[in-house]
Parts: sequence; structure tokens; C-alpha cells
Amino acid sequence: MACGDILAPLDKQHRLAADCAPNDLRQVAGGAHLRAEAAVALGEMFAAGKQEKGFDFYVNSGYRSYQEQVNTYNYWVQTSGQAYADRTSARPGHSEHQLGTTADVAARGLELEAFGGTAEAAWVAANSYKFGFVVSYPDGKEAITGYASEPWHIRYVGKGVAQQVKDSGLTLHEFLLK
Repeated sequence: MACGDILAPLDKQHRLAADCAPNDLRQVAGGAHLRAEAAVALGEMFAAGKQEKGFDFYVNSGYRSYQEQVNTYNYWVQTSGQAYADRTSARPGHSEHQLGTTADVAARGLELEAFGGTAEAAWVAANSYKFGFVVSYPDGKEAITGYASEPWHIRYVGKGVAQQVKDSGLTLHEFLLK
């Protein structure tokens, strides 16, 4: 995969090189980092959520280097077992976080699974495309994406592509591979 390609399909079969790292990372709410374009769009999305609903979003996790993903994946294997890790954490090189365009969104201290089912998660699902983001692992699509539902995990693909993904009815995974 091309390291700088924000539309690179990343899944259990497609990966980035270990040395792939964005060169334009910017800090976002919560202290994580995203590529500059994604960081600006995320700031706009967070501001809209605040204005429309009073939501105080932040990022629990953004860019992860290959080595950070090694550590993250191994943590889940050690604490929850191989099968759980393979459903919930990408192997090193296969994580969308390595692109620097993916954020795990949180609010009110509700992170990861605790974010699911909240009003904030529903707002993100309904509105993120307007800012160029797609929920990578929507509910009920594990057989397609290879990962359990993650309503907090959004990937920046640009407004035009996000609109196309929404209109297609496909998951981001399916859309990028078509």
C-alpha cells in the first residue's frame, strides 16, 4: 500500500510497511495526533457536535506507529486471548490508525465499548460523513469488515468519498475494495 494514500484499503489482507508514518501529524482534542487535513476536519466535526448537541468530544486514540500497534495488539492477546484480539485489534501494519487519519472518538469519559449506544455515538454515525469521516466498523458488519462493531472508530477519507460511501450503503471496507 502507498504510505501517504488516505484511501489505502487496510484490513486483514492489506497492510502498510512497518516504516510507514505520516509527516504532517497535528495534535487534536485529547492529546492524540492525526494528519493535518484529518485534524482540521475533526475539529470542525467536534465543534458542530458541541454547537448542535452540547457534546464534548475528544480523541482516545489517533495515529499509532507500527511499533505502537505491535504493543496494542499484543496487549489484547495477553489480556483477552487471540480470538478476541483478532476481532477487536488489527495486527501491526494492518491498522487504520497507522495512516494518521483514524480517531477513536470518546465523550464524557466514555471510551471504546462504553461509547457505543450513547447519544454521542449516534450523532457520530449520523453526521461524521459531513466532515469527511466514516465509521469503519459499523454494527452488524463484522462478517464483512472482519472486526467487531466499533462506533467510536472513524476514518477520514475526505468529504466527497465519505458522501459516496454513505450513498453506496457499503462499508468503507467494501467501498475501498470495489
